[in-house]
Amino acid sequence: MSINKNLSIEQLENDFWSEPEYKSSLVINCHKLRKIPIGELTVENIRMLVAQKIGLEYVVPIAIEYLEENPWCSGDFYDCDLLQNVLDIDVAFWCSHSDLIYKLSEVMTRVQTNIKLFNENIFPAWTELSKNWFD
Repeated sequence: MSINKNLSIEQLENDFWSEPEYKSSLVINCHKLRKIPIGELTVENIRMLVAQKIGLEYVVPIAIEYLEENPWCSGDFYDCDLLQNVLDIDVAFWCSHSDLIYKLSEVMTRVQTNIKLFNENIFPAWTELSKNWFD
């Protein structure tokens, strides 16, 4: 599915929300993000929308693009928070988006490969080097 990234979630869904009734910063931000063209959304914007299950049809493909570029990319919460939020999406979404789950699977394969490399090579090398400095 090709998505016009010049359109906002509101435009893509043809669903225009009224002003937020609850005045929390999260609610206000989510309302604002629905009005921004999806191609202009940052990693943090995407993370927030995914976490709130808003516009998943349109923001998950962008999240996957970010993760394909860098599986460890992060919003403002903690390292790898975008990946964690994507993995928290309900299985029903993935069942109807097999193209995206395959892309996510490729991202996870890279993550597993990197973790194996880190555990088997990088961390032992660091442990050996750091013995001379920190023990």
